[in-house]
Amino acid sequence: MTMSEITTAITNIGFPIVMCLIMCWFMKYLIDKQREELNSINETHKTEMDNMTQALNNNTVILQKLCDMLDKGGNENAIS
Repeated sequence: MTMSEITTAITNIGFPIVMCLIMCWFMKYLIDKQREELNSINETHKTEMDNMTQALNNNTVILQKLCDMLDKGGNENAIS
């Protein structure tokens, strides 16, 4: 919108109505930007959580293998 279009709109329909329309447009603009940022943050968080889940699963597998090795080693040294 150019300045002449805004001036024409103000003279034709009135200042309060034009300002309400401009504020509505601005609110929509802000909400759209916020939604884009939130989607980006959510996508980043999802990637981080996928990596964390994979690391936790890997640690669980290794811990289970260590427990199995300790159990086998413990049985060999046990006094019967």
